[in-house]
Amino acid sequence: MESTGEGERLKVAVLGATGQLGSRVVARLRERGVDVVEVSRGQGVDAYSGAGLDTAFAGVSTVVDCLHLATLSRRRAVDYFTTTARNVLAAAQRAGVPRIVCVTILNAREPEVHRWMGYYAGKAAQERTYRAGPVPVTVVASAQWYELAETLLSQLRIGPFSVVPGMRSRPLAAEEAAAFVADRALEPGGTAALRDAVIAGPEVRDMAELARAVARRRGGRRKVVRVPVSVTALGNGGLLPRGDFTTAPTRFEDWLRTTS
Repeated sequence: MESTGEGERLKVAVLGATGQLGSRVVARLRERGVDVVEVSRGQGVDAYSGAGLDTAFAGVSTVVDCLHLATLSRRRAVDYFTTTARNVLAAAQRAGVPRIVCVTILNAREPEVHRWMGYYAGKAAQERTYRAGPVPVTVVASAQWYELAETLLSQLRIGPFSVVPGMRSRPLAAEEAAAFVADRALEPGGTAALRDAVIAGPEVRDMAELARAVARRRGGRRKVVRVPVSVTALGNGGLLPRGDFTTAPTRFEDWLRTTS
């Protein structure tokens, strides 16, 4: 059981606790005996308006931001992630929370990357807001997840076709990303805990090809149209990790077999 060193259970608040990543982070933390506060609109807490954050953050040692917004709009994404980050920072400061862990997308902060994706621009704005705030923050950057291949199949449909960009990434399973985030949230205090962390998958893959493999595995008739993006940062290596990073072990084909 994780504790503060004084016999008390750690208490961690997870924003976006019912989402694809947040729900997995919650499960991982609870497996380790952590007292988890699930922060979501379903629990009566709205990070965008700030309603309920003060109560949710009372007595917590770390806030983990796994918030997500399903949008391709740059304006909506930047507004949402900037506003929620400001509200979380203000509430965390009032509650005396010592640390925030912000989950973002690998290299989303880079202008040559987020200029092509409105959602990534929102994540870049979120990171800037947290870094400029009064509460110490650890930024955890994850490469795209294998689960994104399924999302891409439904984002842009034209009849029986799904239009998917040929993004080059080192994707990983969302479950492995969640375990990595949980580990960072439970790191002991001090400067080491504030170091940013990066996780990516074991291989460089083309997301359109992964989407095609998912479509075949699911047995549907949907056809994937791969859109070349090699002249952009999405296709020429801009989504790949630079410097030190943790490598998740599960290969795509193994993940696909276990999730079908």
